[in-house]
Amino acid sequence: MINMSKAELYRIVKSRGFILFWLLSIGTLMISVIYHQTGGISLGAPLDYDESIKMDIRQTAMNFSFYFYLMIPVFTIISGEFGEHTVKNSITSAFSKRGFYVAKFFFTFVYTMLCFLAANYFFYFINKAVNGEEYSSPIGEYSKALFAQVPLFMAVVAAFIFLAFLLRKGAAFNAVTIITPILYTSVLLALYSIESTKKIATKLLNYELSTMIGKLTIDGTDSYKARCYAASAAVIVLSFALGYFSWTKREID
Repeated sequence: MINMSKAELYRIVKSRGFILFWLLSIGTLMISVIYHQTGGISLGAPLDYDESIKMDIRQTAMNFSFYFYLMIPVFTIISGEFGEHTVKNSITSAFSKRGFYVAKFFFTFVYTMLCFLAANYFFYFINKAVNGEEYSSPIGEYSKALFAQVPLFMAVVAAFIFLAFLLRKGAAFNAVTIITPILYTSVLLALYSIESTKKIATKLLNYELSTMIGKLTIDGTDSYKARCYAASAAVIVLSFALGYFSWTKREID
């Protein structure tokens, strides 16, 4: 597994996906540093936070952009290998099909989450150095806000890995992962406009991904956070199990 991890790291660093991830994530966050304004993608209700909350934490609450950015390392590590048809070369008598899945899942999971944390802390330290205390929080407060959303992003990454193993084709992976949150929000907004379904749509919109990221970071209640974390844990376990089943029960193309 150590040799596999070393080989993966070497391949990732040489890939276009590695460059693209850091250009997009750091580039987006640096806009906030330069203009002292929060920004990012949000599919749910507009986020309106108290201006007394420092800019760095309000920007972290806009981390839904990372939903799209974190597709890149998962695509590079898993879908890219299926696309290049090198998967069979990785399965040997010394490294079983089951062992390949476990190693690939955990390497991708850990690497992708480390990228997420590294990008956010890079933003924190650059913002603090450039803009000073007026726009930055103590590192403890920032870390608390950031790590409040980590379980949710762990679930997102686990689901990405499952879909990469299930779909195998890069185009299908990109289509499903991009369309899913847009479709979820669009359907709920349509239901919200209908009087008979407005109540249930309102409740479900509270669990739209960008809304959850914002509420977990800043103003979510303890009961709300508990529900989000329980759902995240369930998604992680199910993603691992379903991905394992899908991988071991199908032939390699």
